[in-house]
Amino acid sequence: RRFRLRFCFAARRRRRRQGGHTCGMGKKPKAKAAPKDEPVAPEGPVGGAWICASCEQENEAGDEVCIACEEPRPVVVDPRYEGFVVGMVTGLDPVPNKDKLLKLEVDVGEEKPLQIVTNAPNVREGSRVVVAKVGALVNDEPVKKANVGGVPSEGMLCDGPMLGWVGGGVGAAALLPDSFEIGSPPPDSRPRMDGK
Repeated sequence: RRFRLRFCFAARRRRRRQGGHTCGMGKKPKAKAAPKDEPVAPEGPVGGAWICASCEQENEAGDEVCIACEEPRPVVVDPRYEGFVVGMVTGLDPVPNKDKLLKLEVDVGEEKPLQIVTNAPNVREGSRVVVAKVGALVNDEPVKKANVGGVPSEGMLCDGPMLGWVGGGVGAAALLPDSFEIGSPPPDSRPRMDGK
């Protein structure tokens, strides 16, 4: 019995020195955490590169006009809202054979309104909304022209969390009061709808 106790204490001392587990027999020591690798820089457009909303051409940071169609680079007040504008819903139709999708015509201050497909339940004709146009970055992904429910969509409506606003639910369009000019950049926080 003495030999067994000495052996047990000696084994404990050895494990303690090695940084291992010292509790009862039969238990395995905890695995040490693997060394963490340095984060890898993301590939893709770097600092200030921009995508033309008209032709979807990627342009360098120093280009003031699009190299493909010579459309001027949009002026941005707040860089995180580059490609985001205030729009007004001028037409609203349900998408055939799709329960929750709506096809909208949205005036964003350009020659013709944008056609946008959405599932936002709070949109009505005459609503002022925040629109992410083609080329805008939403959750670090550029918005592209796409077919949604078989209908072409030229942008997307934004909800409060996409814009970094406090309040407003995920999936519900960020609505603005009539005091916001169509085509202007969105506010940096959620405005009061009563105009105060």
